[in-house]
Amino acid sequence: MTNAAHLRAAIRRLTDALHAGIPASEVLQSVVEEARRLTDAASAALCLLSEGRDMLDFVAAAGDNADDMLGLRIRVADSLSNQVVKTGQSLLLDRRNSVPTGDLFARLPRSASSASKISSQHLTAALVPLMADGKLVGTLSALNKYVATAPSSYIQPFDTDDIETLTLLAEFASLARKAERTSRTARDQGRELAVLYDTSRMVSGSLNVQEVMDGVLRALCSHVVYHAAVLFLLNDERTHLFIAAERGLMDEEREIQLSVESGEHARVIETGQPRRIKDTDEAPDFVDITLRSRALSAMIAPVRSRDETHGIIVVTSLQRGAYHSADLKLLASVAMQAGIAIENAWLYEDAQRQAESATALYELSQHVNSTLHEDHVLNFVADSVLNLLKVDRFALMLYDKTEEKLKTRISRNMEATHFDAVAPRAGEGIAGWVFDWQTPQAVSDVAADARNRTSPLDTFGVASTLCVPMHVGEEVIGIIHAMSSKRRLFTVAEMELLYTIANQAAVAIVNAHLYKEARTKSHEMRRYFRRIAQAIGSSLEDQDLPRLLADLSVEIMRADRCAIYRLDGETLKLQATSGFRSAVPPDASIPLGQGLSGHAARRGQSLNLPDLMDDPRSLAHSWLHRDKLSSYLCVPLRSDRRVVGAIEIYTQDRREFSREEIQLLSTFVRRARVAEKISQPTAVLQQ
Repeated sequence: MTNAAHLRAAIRRLTDALHAGIPASEVLQSVVEEARRLTDAASAALCLLSEGRDMLDFVAAAGDNADDMLGLRIRVADSLSNQVVKTGQSLLLDRRNSVPTGDLFARLPRSASSASKISSQHLTAALVPLMADGKLVGTLSALNKYVATAPSSYIQPFDTDDIETLTLLAEFASLARKAERTSRTARDQGRELAVLYDTSRMVSGSLNVQEVMDGVLRALCSHVVYHAAVLFLLNDERTHLFIAAERGLMDEEREIQLSVESGEHARVIETGQPRRIKDTDEAPDFVDITLRSRALSAMIAPVRSRDETHGIIVVTSLQRGAYHSADLKLLASVAMQAGIAIENAWLYEDAQRQAESATALYELSQHVNSTLHEDHVLNFVADSVLNLLKVDRFALMLYDKTEEKLKTRISRNMEATHFDAVAPRAGEGIAGWVFDWQTPQAVSDVAADARNRTSPLDTFGVASTLCVPMHVGEEVIGIIHAMSSKRRLFTVAEMELLYTIANQAAVAIVNAHLYKEARTKSHEMRRYFRRIAQAIGSSLEDQDLPRLLADLSVEIMRADRCAIYRLDGETLKLQATSGFRSAVPPDASIPLGQGLSGHAARRGQSLNLPDLMDDPRSLAHSWLHRDKLSSYLCVPLRSDRRVVGAIEIYTQDRREFSREEIQLLSTFVRRARVAEKISQPTAVLQQ
């Protein structure tokens, strides 16, 4: 069989291999075997240049020392290929054309027979460049040509026919590498399309943020080898990254948060560019969140929408160099699609939440304003908070001014017998801090909050809480706790919503309190009026009726002393008393305009003195210094818009009478017609 026939047969074999889609590594091995066979060489090798073009990697070898050459890496300057790499031209080497060969062959272990052959003759070689897209990427070489008709130990030089044969075979090697790149590109693109299709299909089927994030990781992990895959989101303050979705983490790893101040992930967020880490040992800034085994390579891509970064996706592997540029490109594409899908889901959920909030606030406003029963208001507020904020625990605390503590008025899903006993003072616990500083607080980790120590919530299974004050005008009457048994981050929108609910609830509770007090006082007033009516209808002496009115005034005002005076000309004359000691009676008469009641009667206005003895007008009443009284209230008595007397109220404990209390006393004396009864007692008794 002629050399041409051998060459044609080799071409057919290599063509069939390329057509069959055999891996490039196998085709390259076939090329060197054909090169050795067609050139009668003792060995043949195919080398590829490294990225720095200063090293040669032996990727295929055949013949003598093939096992030793395969996988070898040497410097270009120390190899036979040095001149070929420099010039890009083919090269023939023999004893008449000696070229320094370096120590390539000297360092190769050889069999005894090969060593004797090579040592007894000068080396011969033929080298051709391996080109790809017009660029030299390696060399194909044949070493030590043997002639079958000559003695077995005789080495022949290679000729131009051998160069042409090697050049043709080098083209097949280039085609194999190009076909592999094309196939790999097609596979990468096909995988990318598959991942993007799966991601698009999964995220487009839902507008729930958590479902979108889980779907993104599920689609990615089905096409990328991973040890752990995590989607982080930035918190509202953009200071930390928290785990929003994950694959391959343990329970304790899911609580890890990353600071955006340093690390490879911080660089990705800052630049907005993905990063591939071939070896984590060479990247000291990489933060590994897996605790059970150390990641050796990783990829990080930003989750972005428009020009805003929402978080990152981190994929790790337990092998070094596990990911290539195509993998990073794929991750970046998925992360970008995830960013758009997450933002759309956020916008949808925000719109839904706003619509639900508006409806709920309207219903809350209608409900709390349509009832004056405090229990109904509290129950509706609790239901609204649980439904709107999707929390599983709730508590509303009102401030008790008498004990100076916050006391639970209603709670849900808490141990009532124990939680209701918790009564923090202003500044104690998270509730006391919010009440004292009148500032809403969102606490994602209750147990780690220093304020929780003085009045702990975590002992009741609370992981996170949103606590807001309840305002009525400038006054804070209590707080609302929206609590979760699982850790969560409350948004600003949720805080504003709860704050709105708290303020509406505060007004409704105050109105319910006022209504309850008004009803109580109304019942008391009716009871007092019945007693007056019974007294009028009975055979009382003239002086007994004013005394009864004085007794009732003490009872109504919860006071200690009462005195009723009738105006006679320019003098106020005592008509009745209640609660005075016989040893210290009040003034029998007071000139109009002098003293306390004289001043009030002259001006026709009520006089309210929390600190009685600090008022200089009290000096006009000598008996006051002998009685231990602290506060004073005087209301003028009118008949037909004319002042006809005055009623005085004294208390032993310091007390500032409220406007409602003054109005209550005025209403009583007006409806009981005290002025008429003291100005015309005889006529009253005759009715």
